[in-house]
Amino acid sequence: MVNPRWVFDRKDAKKVEGIVGVDEAGRGCLAGPVVAGAVILPSVFFQNARNREKTKDVNDSKQFDESKREFFYDLVRKLGDDGHLFWGVGTATVEEIEKENIVGATCLAMARAMEQASAHSNGLWEPVPKAEGNLFENPPDPHGTAWIVRVDGRPMKKLKYEHQGLVKGDTLSVAVAMASMMAKVTRDRHLRELALDFPAYDFSSNKGYGAPKHLAALKEKGLTVHHRPRFLRNILSSSAQSDKDGQQSQLSFD
Repeated sequence: MVNPRWVFDRKDAKKVEGIVGVDEAGRGCLAGPVVAGAVILPSVFFQNARNREKTKDVNDSKQFDESKREFFYDLVRKLGDDGHLFWGVGTATVEEIEKENIVGATCLAMARAMEQASAHSNGLWEPVPKAEGNLFENPPDPHGTAWIVRVDGRPMKKLKYEHQGLVKGDTLSVAVAMASMMAKVTRDRHLRELALDFPAYDFSSNKGYGAPKHLAALKEKGLTVHHRPRFLRNILSSSAQSDKDGQQSQLSFD
């Protein structure tokens, strides 16, 4: 069976030079960087039956367990090594998240991923700076080479390069699904490394999300340098208020 995400991109790739997919991982986490992936699929990619077969099961990274995501990550790398596609990843640090807020930092990571993928393509595709006054959708490429740039979700006002938003893009577009895989695996590997230095927070399992063991460690030990203060202020203040209310209730009961 042909991957419907392949069919979705191939239809448009027939009309243009290719499809670029962009996605992020870690936007809603309490700790760690936000990471973005970008994958360039030239139109010729869709003319190769072997590429179609190899990518027949590619889907949104959230649909797979860790071992399967690693498999697809290696697949994208191999396709890149063989010159069938080009990919890149970009990261925005905890400090940048605190400074720019998560939306701004996500756009920084996406721009960096796009730039790295472009560099790997040796200029086959170059991100086009957003036209003044054009905050969202991308107009025709001024260089005369038409590419479709798909970013998962709604258009990003702060992303400095032209793009189109595609809600649920990682389930619709094979390029975006590949980008989601590169972002997710890159970030998960980083969080597993952090877990070696901060075992109490269970980063290897929760990847920085607000799982119970993670929240319990925050309450007991406080923040590390890898936590996002902006995200945690409300959570920790709410937790403190809940503890206070609980103590008052207990006193009233006694």
